Amino acid sequence: MKTFQQFNEDIEQRRIDAGQRTLELQTAAKERAQAYRDAQIQKRDEKRERDKLKQEIKTELNTTA
Repeated sequence: MKTFQQFNEDIEQRRIDAGQRTLELQTAAKERAQAYRDAQIQKRDEKRERDKLKQEIKTELNTTA
C-alpha cells in the first residue's frame, strides 16, 4: 500500500509528464502547421511560374505567327 506522500509524488510526476506531453503536442502541431503553410506557398509559387511560362509561350507564338 502506498503512503500518502508516495501517492502525492505519483500525482505530481503525472502532472509533470502530462505537461511535457502537452508541450510536445503543441510543438508538433506548430511544426505541422508551418510545413503545411510552406507547402502551400511553394505550390502557389510553382503555379505562378507555370502561368508565367505559359503566358511567355503564348506571347512568343503570337509574335511569330
